[in-house]
Amino acid sequence: MKEIFSFYCIDTSAIVTMWREHYRPQNFPTVWRFMGLVIDEGELVAPREVYDELQEGRDDLFEFVKRKQSKFVKDLDEEQIKLMFEIKARFPQLSDDNKVIPDADPFVIALARQKGWKVVTSESDKSPIRIPAACKHYGIPYLSPADFIAEKKWVI
Repeated sequence: MKEIFSFYCIDTSAIVTMWREHYRPQNFPTVWRFMGLVIDEGELVAPREVYDELQEGRDDLFEFVKRKQSKFVKDLDEEQIKLMFEIKARFPQLSDDNKVIPDADPFVIALARQKGWKVVTSESDKSPIRIPAACKHYGIPYLSPADFIAEKKWVI
């Protein structure tokens, strides 16, 4: 069954670059009002590992996602965890298993792959080891934060 709305899974790099570089809340408050709305509607989510990576920053971005945690953060189910391990095996450079907080990239891809959702990432599609390469491999649509804003037809 086709979804009426598009759903998106955002990675850490996308939300960080949006908040800290391209769409700073003090300059683009409308972006963050819209972001809050799509999160509240369940259209934009992230796996818990993105939340954990953002928590390390302990800044105003983390406070924003913390307020939205109940709608924004998704724990992976068993099928998604299996997919995550498959993705890590195929693209081992996506994560460093020696880190205390796991890299979120394979979790983002697994969630989007299982749900048939799009990935929002600021990573370049020129690298053969980043999120776009894995998305291409698995046929997962991905877009940049600017393309996400355009697709949502936000006028800022």
